[in-house]
Amino acid sequence: MKFKMSGEIKLGAQKRKFAKEVEAESEGHAVEMLYKLLGAQNGTKRRNVKIAEISKVA
Repeated sequence: MKFKMSGEIKLGAQKRKFAKEVEAESEGHAVEMLYKLLGAQNGTKRRNVKIAEISKVA
């Protein structure tokens, strides 16, 4: 299944909006994949990621 997630990420003093699609088995697994992806790309901690919306993509 694919999940589309959007929210906000804090990078230093600024905040940036994001929208990502990830392939995962469940919603919980998709959230973990998103944290891992954003952490690797931006070097940020989980506490700096705020997920506003999660939806399943058909």
